[in-house]
Amino acid sequence: MARWLEYESRDTFLHRGLHPFTKMMAVVSIMAVSGLWWDPRYLAVLVLPLLAFIYVSKIPVRWFRIVLLAVVTALYPVSVTALGQTNPGIYKVLDPVWATTPLLVTTLPVFGTIGLTPGGLMWLLAVEIRTVLMASYAFVFIYTTSMAQVTDTLLSLKVPNPIVFVIATVYRLIPDLSRVVENILSAQRLRGWKLMHWNPVKMIRRAVPLMNPLMRRVAIMVEQITLATQVRGFGAGKPTPTQGINLKSLDYAVLAVAAALFVGAVVGIIVGNMGLI
Repeated sequence: MARWLEYESRDTFLHRGLHPFTKMMAVVSIMAVSGLWWDPRYLAVLVLPLLAFIYVSKIPVRWFRIVLLAVVTALYPVSVTALGQTNPGIYKVLDPVWATTPLLVTTLPVFGTIGLTPGGLMWLLAVEIRTVLMASYAFVFIYTTSMAQVTDTLLSLKVPNPIVFVIATVYRLIPDLSRVVENILSAQRLRGWKLMHWNPVKMIRRAVPLMNPLMRRVAIMVEQITLATQVRGFGAGKPTPTQGINLKSLDYAVLAVAAALFVGAVVGIIVGNMGLI
């Protein structure tokens, strides 16, 4: 079973049916569009293909616990920012009067008018949906695309070697760190160690048995990666991909849809403020 953020070889359409370049461009296009749109109703449309991709790829549902954690963690700072969306001039599509209708509004000497408005709630919902979209689409790509495939694709695109090396290292380092953390947690729990406590000071003190072996292990892993790059001659010559970018008809069709989505979103925003609030 694959660790969190680790590729797993499976016989699914997303694993075998599409070229890594196609998946990469499709994910980049969707992320770019989700960054351009601010209307949660438009962003919700991008959730539909995401659900289909999750089902087809058979990605472990437990991966998305971190997405839920990110949404909950970001809720407070995002909500604070949403309180400032009370200026009618920032709304391009919504009726400014309706969008700034005070639900719970007050005026402060320094910050001016802040509070809860329908427009602020839509802005808050859009940010949270975007967080889910970007993280989830990245998860699907990582789960269905191996490090070797990513490296070959980037090298074929003439991406500078240091950038390819950093991406490949991170691609491998995160699941390895996940294994290390789980092993340390299991070992400490066998000794009766617990992290959770109502007192945050005690929680910090209890984290010491976790952080000490983790830092030592990270230092060892960095040394191992450095030695591995030296053995493989990184920087001594120009690496070549083992496979080129050979696309099929289906790949071209998916790329065309991804390009049309991005171009349509950009043109729609320029021409008619499509996707904005």
